[in-house]
Amino acid sequence: MIREKHYCGLDLGAQKIKAGILKVKDATQMELIGIYEQKTAGFRDGAVSDLGELSDCIHATVHTLLQKTNLKLKEVQLGVGSELIEIREGGTTIPLVDRTNKIITQRDMKKVNDQARLLSLKMDEEILHDLPQQYLVDEVNKALNPGGLYGRKLGVQSLMIFANTNRIRNIVRAVHQAGYEVPNIFFASYAAGEVALDDAERAQGRVLIDIGARATSVLLFQNNILRRLKKIEIGGDTFTRGIAEQLNLPLDLAEEIKRSYAATLEAYHSNDEEILVKRDSAYKPVKGKDICAAIEPQIQELLENIQNVLREFGVLDDLEMGIVMTGGGSLLTGLIERVSQATRHPARLTRMNVTSARSPGNAALFAGVVGLAKSGFKQSLRYALSPDGHWRANLANRFRELYHEYF
Repeated sequence: MIREKHYCGLDLGAQKIKAGILKVKDATQMELIGIYEQKTAGFRDGAVSDLGELSDCIHATVHTLLQKTNLKLKEVQLGVGSELIEIREGGTTIPLVDRTNKIITQRDMKKVNDQARLLSLKMDEEILHDLPQQYLVDEVNKALNPGGLYGRKLGVQSLMIFANTNRIRNIVRAVHQAGYEVPNIFFASYAAGEVALDDAERAQGRVLIDIGARATSVLLFQNNILRRLKKIEIGGDTFTRGIAEQLNLPLDLAEEIKRSYAATLEAYHSNDEEILVKRDSAYKPVKGKDICAAIEPQIQELLENIQNVLREFGVLDDLEMGIVMTGGGSLLTGLIERVSQATRHPARLTRMNVTSARSPGNAALFAGVVGLAKSGFKQSLRYALSPDGHWRANLANRFRELYHEYF
């Protein structure tokens, strides 16, 4: 039995940095015990702009959360946003033996996966996620898990998520300087899928749309695997700039207005109700319909991009393919309804599939950081010792693989 342990996720966003802690007893018993966020400092355009500022920001965020939960932790599961990642598909084929056939082992699968990574990786990159999509035995037999099959050649097709090595190193250095270790680094939108989707949804097929400050990530899950991933260079800040430019307002005021008054449904476009906006020493009246009109071009562009991505994924006409939306940008009034109308797919806001002692607030804001903590736990299972009573079976399997490898 796995003893009770705590995992801390750290989600480094363009606007907010968030920390969240999961208490884990086993894979089915997880409890969210605390979340804390504050404005990001020392990080701009996907890179560290001031190491000291970012380090202080990280320390303040994690330390405050640890104080609130009365815990002492030294590790954080780091998550980075879409502005730091690159997505590529890659693959390769390797011969298994010189003779006729052999039984494919986990060692063979690891070897072909390593080769595919090596061929896809650039000099200045490191890989965050390597997600095999399918294996090909003797160039004809497709398999999700070819272990135990006979074959002479083994191929793999993989979806890989990369990040620039120096950018990642600088972020990790800031975390170290803040006093914490980084055992794992994840793409935050992918990690969000761990808590935004349940097992049945991941198996049946769902589209996860994560609208962040700078960009939107669209992820397609099917058969419990991330099948496709695409970035759209439109995010919450795009709507904020639209309000600022159209209404001639500073960005911080435009952000506040967006959160409180912006809406995307047509019913709001005829809203003549006025709000008073303070400009310098005077108040300026702004109509609700003008706020909605200011963001409508960006909303239309986002919807068109989502349609194009789903068409590229081959699921636009799959009417049973549901959409789950997460990220701060998804909270814009009426946006979920607009996405559902544009794609003809049912859409809903994120509901986290973990228990919580107290309400964390809107799940769409914190799915990423909670998913990071859960991903850290799942990663730890890969290196955990097998439970007592199973070591003999594991040892026997290893001897069997060695036998098939050499005889």
